[in-house]
Amino acid sequence: MKRERNTRAELPVWYDRMLSNPLLLVVGIFAVLLASPLLFIYGALLPLFRR
Repeated sequence: MKRERNTRAELPVWYDRMLSNPLLLVVGIFAVLLASPLLFIYGALLPLFRR
């Protein structure tokens, strides 16, 4: 018989707190959606300005 693993105990504290609070979850999603294009553009333009 398999024992079920408690996956919530293995999560980082900040991630568990974010998942348990809907407002923090929405803020986290918006932060990822805003940061992703900025990091993509930065990564694409960085080689153009290197010597």
